[in-house]
Amino acid sequence: MNPTVFHPLGGGQPSDRGWLTGDVTFEVKKVLESNGVIVLYGKLIDGELVEGMDVTQELDWDRRYYVMRLHTAGHVIDRAVSDILGHNVETLGALHGPPKAYVEYGASMDDSLLEEIERKANEFLDGRRVIVTEVSREELPKRIYGAPNPGRLPEMGTYRIVEIEGVNAIPCSGTHVRNTSEIGRIQILGLEEVEGGARLFYDVKQVT
Repeated sequence: MNPTVFHPLGGGQPSDRGWLTGDVTFEVKKVLESNGVIVLYGKLIDGELVEGMDVTQELDWDRRYYVMRLHTAGHVIDRAVSDILGHNVETLGALHGPPKAYVEYGASMDDSLLEEIERKANEFLDGRRVIVTEVSREELPKRIYGAPNPGRLPEMGTYRIVEIEGVNAIPCSGTHVRNTSEIGRIQILGLEEVEGGARLFYDVKQVT
């Protein structure tokens, strides 16, 4: 069982930040996974870390929730880009978090598409459930749809699937909101060329 609430860097998602408190105050600045072990990196502010001591884990929740909204929005944008271009588009890389979220696509795009992509993405933010399940490798082909890179998945016994109802169902280990209405509004900020395709920058804003 994973003994930490902190999510490590991986899958296009930045790591959590926060604090360990109790008889010690430790600021968690980065979280990595190494050979199945979650490692917390940061700054000791007060006290001394002692093996076996009890601590309280405190997430920087505002940042985590922002990343959750961004990550779910990234999956929605995958669908919008595929719809606009008329085919399922491979993703080359992503950063679903600060300082500037983006998704890289293996397709040629130009600025004339940005407004249409933004409009299409926001059409999916109409209260759709986000459902997380685990499936076997045998079940996987029947349970995913609209996934950009199914051929690049590693061999595993089980896969975690994040489905946005009616949008896509993608193998993903990241954190997500429970409903697309939590995203707020997706803003497409710009585009730049990268090797093999294009990098699409985006953000999410709360609707007031």
